[in-house]
Amino acid sequence: MSITSILALFVMLLISSAAFFLARRVRLPYTVFLVLIGMLIVPLVQIPALQPGLGFLREVALTPELLFYVFLPVLIFESAFNMNIRKIVENAWHISLLSVVSLMISAGLIAAGIFFAFGLIGLEIPFIVALLFGAVISATDPVAVLALFKEYGTPKRLNLIFEGESLFNDGTAVALFLVVLGIALDGFHGTSTVLEGLASFVMMVVLGIVFGILMATLFSRGLRYTRSNEFVSITVLLVSAHIVFILTEMINGSSLLGVEIHLSPIIATTTAALFLGNYARHILSPASDEYMQKSVEHLAFVANSLVFLLAGVLFATTKVDLANLWLPIIITILVVAVARALSVYAVTIPLNRLRPVSKLPDSWQRLLAWGSLRGALAIIVVLLIPDSYQPDGWQYAYSVKELLLALTVGCILATLFIKATTIGRMVTKLGVNKPSPFMQARTLDFGMYYLRMELERIKDQRSRGFVQPKDYARLKRSLDRRISETETGRAELLAVHGPGLFVQSLHYMAISIEKRYLKDLYANEEVGEAVYRRIYGKLSLQEEKIEYAQHESIDPSSYSDRKDVFERLIIFTQTAFGRRKETPLQEKYQYYRAQAIISRKVVKTLRQMQTQYGVAVFDDWAYETVLDIYGKYREQSAGKADKLLDKHGSELTPYVSELSLSSLHSTGNKALRFFQEKGMADEAMVEHVEERFAIRRN
Repeated sequence: MSITSILALFVMLLISSAAFFLARRVRLPYTVFLVLIGMLIVPLVQIPALQPGLGFLREVALTPELLFYVFLPVLIFESAFNMNIRKIVENAWHISLLSVVSLMISAGLIAAGIFFAFGLIGLEIPFIVALLFGAVISATDPVAVLALFKEYGTPKRLNLIFEGESLFNDGTAVALFLVVLGIALDGFHGTSTVLEGLASFVMMVVLGIVFGILMATLFSRGLRYTRSNEFVSITVLLVSAHIVFILTEMINGSSLLGVEIHLSPIIATTTAALFLGNYARHILSPASDEYMQKSVEHLAFVANSLVFLLAGVLFATTKVDLANLWLPIIITILVVAVARALSVYAVTIPLNRLRPVSKLPDSWQRLLAWGSLRGALAIIVVLLIPDSYQPDGWQYAYSVKELLLALTVGCILATLFIKATTIGRMVTKLGVNKPSPFMQARTLDFGMYYLRMELERIKDQRSRGFVQPKDYARLKRSLDRRISETETGRAELLAVHGPGLFVQSLHYMAISIEKRYLKDLYANEEVGEAVYRRIYGKLSLQEEKIEYAQHESIDPSSYSDRKDVFERLIIFTQTAFGRRKETPLQEKYQYYRAQAIISRKVVKTLRQMQTQYGVAVFDDWAYETVLDIYGKYREQSAGKADKLLDKHGSELTPYVSELSLSSLHSTGNKALRFFQEKGMADEAMVEHVEERFAIRRN
């Protein structure tokens, strides 16, 4: 890359940052606005007066290598790393069938549709070319739609299904495309070609999953050695996606025992990111985890911004004469839209009948059918078609690649400028964004605490003379009115659903507190991995019960179920690659002690929130009920820990002393964080103080 092309890349990033704020003003989805800007950049830099200053922007091109090896791994990792594997397993039928079966149906319908429709307008193309395009365009891109889904408050399950389908059908689509491309280049030889293609497709998917898990296991093991330095640990996680992706590509085409190996880099990276996001991120401290979360989101924002901006530039600079292909493009857009709807309903209707418990409402099915965008992956895949590919009898002025690129560009622009801009109105019209009673109760609880805090804050500022009497009276009236509205909303929910709804809301909040302090205990080595996983699994099960209004069926002793798909793999890796530090007796004591600590933290936190402003924040009955639950949890766990210590004192006493030192070290860390947060000490001083004065466990 030249110095001007590097400058162009950073200027593009600066433009995309400015576009983020402008998109809100013009009320366009951010990604759609970026494509529009990218398309406008090309004619602007060709204006003679602007060429000397802006001409360098043309030096950056959206190449397959840039997309495939730089941007795509980041986007895959960000989505998969933040997805809950338990939720994926819970919706596995919908996600897997939409990402595989629906995609196959869509590809076939698109191929058949454009093959016959093009023939009617005199554009005769081989069916293999039509099938190639079907594989190219069938994968969905969730970026723009999910941003709107979240903005309009659509249900989390709908978001998960849509994102899960988009994430997994990327790998399926590329695998299907490579199989079809192989047939297109090597020719069709009957049954043997079909069987070879099917075997290659299965191999890419299965070996991609296996390789992804293997690599994720190695990275997880590495994180255990680097956990003492959060920057190194975060770096290991951030580069994992690219390493897995590129290694998979390097392995592709190699031979093992005379068999040519094919793996899907997208599936391998997706699997590895899921594993790391669900079963390795706990190795990081809470602060590191938060920093990692922001870092991944930032990188994904940069990658998405550049992809869509450069996509606009690519669309504007394509050498294909789109004007002469306007009719085939319009036909293709209609065929793709119809095929998507049919492929979605072909999967969801049978599933709704066979699995009524997990039924998708009709409004959700409509959104899944309409909200499918085409984006970066379609561009990547179509650019992989060789320029020289020309089937027998091809007599057109443009190549197959140029034709399919024109159709792809047309479909992407149509979905971005038509579907993405109308999805918000569709969400509102269908009423999909109406919150559940449980979400309403949670919002009211958080809202009441927020308003009480604000009221106390302006009272404090008034007493110090920071707020004028006139402003204070106005702000207080506004806050009093909002508090009254919140109390009215709570009363209405109580009248319809009863106080149990607010018990669920507060219990859900309590579990979040437990998880937070459990992670602190793990980061401080006061609980080991086995105990951490057991308690975390139990809390996750309780969360799900509360979400699904099954609060009464919570089993406090249950910590695992069929959704913990990686659990056996984790146990295997622990056995194969390392030994537990603690004995079973130590783990037992550790478990009861941790349960007592996090239960006590819940009681302390909720009591402080309820009483710190002199007026109750939460519903009194719900508050007393949850406090009673956790008071009993604490007493039971502390009692079991004491009995264990009484019975096995000689064996456990040295270990309890070690845990006490770890607890003291944790207190010291709080003091160090206080110094740093208040600006009293920089990082170097904090490290120096810790090195000189900290009490060590060993």
